[in-house]
Amino acid sequence: MPWDPQSGQTFGEHMRGGQPLGNRTADVITDEPTYLTKDQVQERRGENGSFYKATRDQAGHITTLETTADGRERKHVRIGLR
Repeated sequence: MPWDPQSGQTFGEHMRGGQPLGNRTADVITDEPTYLTKDQVQERRGENGSFYKATRDQAGHITTLETTADGRERKHVRIGLR
């Protein structure tokens, strides 16, 4: 039987066969950041002993920390303009 908007039942209730949601609500909110909202970090070592660490934040900005084989440190920032 198709869903009737005039029945007073939501579409979700219709799809569940009239069963309630249980102990949860329609929106699930977590207390901690999800994977997509956390900063994404990539680390790698070069063949000559250099070290790179690139961090992308929620806004899409990329900060790269680079340590060369002789110990010099550099910081590069790419700002993502929208």
